[in-house]
Amino acid sequence: MDLYKPEKLRIGLKAYNANVLDESCSKIIDVVNETGKQAVGPIPLPTKRRIYCVLRSPHVNKDSREHFEI
Repeated sequence: MDLYKPEKLRIGLKAYNANVLDESCSKIIDVVNETGKQAVGPIPLPTKRRIYCVLRSPHVNKDSREHFEI
């Protein structure tokens, strides 16, 4: 029994500027639509968060901390 699997192509894009990323996605979708294939997306991926915990005053108040996020 030979089952047919549709071909899939996944493309991951990263950019610092959201406008450039949107333009690239729209160009890729336009090319895919010209070939007659079906395009799904773009699907935004979750952003990465880095949280750093820093003591406010070392050696004195251990419970007093600040949190910084990038």
